[in-house]
Amino acid sequence: MIGLDRLMKIKGVVAAGQFSDDGKVIRKVGELPEDLMKSARLCVQQNESSREFLKALDDRSERDWQPLMGWIVWGGKYSVVVIGNTRVFVETSRGDYNQLMIDLAGSEGTGPRPMNY
Repeated sequence: MIGLDRLMKIKGVVAAGQFSDDGKVIRKVGELPEDLMKSARLCVQQNESSREFLKALDDRSERDWQPLMGWIVWGGKYSVVVIGNTRVFVETSRGDYNQLMIDLAGSEGTGPRPMNY
C-alpha cells in the first residue's frame, strides 16, 4: 500500500484518509468537507457488513470469499474506495480505478505489457 499523498496524485482522487478499527480518523488529505472526512465510522460499519456478506457467500458456495480486502461504492458524483482501513474519495466519472486497485491492494496491472526487445 502506498501513502496518502501519492494516492492524491491518481486521476480523479479528491481526498484520502486512514481510520482506526473503532472509526477514529488517523490521517486525512484532500479537499472534501470536514464532515465527510469524519465519516470513518460509516466505513467501519460497512466493513462489518461486508464481512458478514462474505461469510454468507462462503457458507453458500464452494469458493473462498474471505477475508475482506475492501469495497467500492459508486455514487453519481463521488465514489468511495476502501481497502483495509484506507479510504479514497474519487470523482466517479474521472477516477482511475485500475491504478487505485494496483496501489491500494498491491496487485499487478493487467493487460498488455511493454515488449523488451
